[in-house]
Amino acid sequence: MRTLCWWFSFLIILPVGTAAAQSDSARAPVDVPGIVSRTDMLRLGGFALLTAAAYQMDGAARDAVRRPNVQASPSLRSMANFTYNYGMGGVVLTSAALWGGGLIMKNETMATTGLRGVEAIVVSGVITKVIKGVAGRARPRVAPHEPDDFDLGRGFGVIDGDYESFPSGHATAAFAFAAAVTGEVARRAPRYRNAVAISTYGLAAVTAYSRMYVDGHWFSDVTLGAGIGMVSGWAITRWHADRPDNAVDRWLLRPVVVPGVNGETRLGFSIALP
Repeated sequence: MRTLCWWFSFLIILPVGTAAAQSDSARAPVDVPGIVSRTDMLRLGGFALLTAAAYQMDGAARDAVRRPNVQASPSLRSMANFTYNYGMGGVVLTSAALWGGGLIMKNETMATTGLRGVEAIVVSGVITKVIKGVAGRARPRVAPHEPDDFDLGRGFGVIDGDYESFPSGHATAAFAFAAAVTGEVARRAPRYRNAVAISTYGLAAVTAYSRMYVDGHWFSDVTLGAGIGMVSGWAITRWHADRPDNAVDRWLLRPVVVPGVNGETRLGFSIALP
């Protein structure tokens, strides 16, 4: 029964997150504009509750994914290897490629979507890194039967990352990318919204599962990582939607292409000062 509850909780993240991202992008904000809105705080609170529930199932969840027959699966092992790279650098490269490719091809939707992905990954990554350092939680591979092994401040300055388990950085990045690009596509090209949501959130969910599969994270680690990532992505897209002519977009979405002294092409940015 505990294993069934774990799977149910894990699978809730994908449809609820997707529906929230789409509905939030489809309507105008109702609270006071700001970097962090009241809605963002409520969402973070909701994910905090989900994390607390997941924490109670950390041991059972690890036992489920570490069963010998599950670990012996070549397909799951290959999936874990792929999503490790996807959550670590793949989403960053994809975002940068969309941003840069959109600028080169003068495709505003592509460039903006990529930039939103970069912004969400950076913002959520900083938040997650700070929490990792403060929490100092041991990864399950280090303390397999001690999900409560936290030590305040132990996560700062470690080289091997053994005490940076909480929350998951891979899950954070994957879900931040999913939320940001889905939200931006929903605003600019709504006919592609469902396809983008299914693919990006699906990959993010598989990334979270894979981090548990390789014994890199507890269930509560990936739950909070998903929450931080999604809320960051939603907040980024909302902030820009409220400020269509903001300084970030003026600097990073309006490059200047000029010929170089040796015949090469140079790409720069124009900043208007008062």
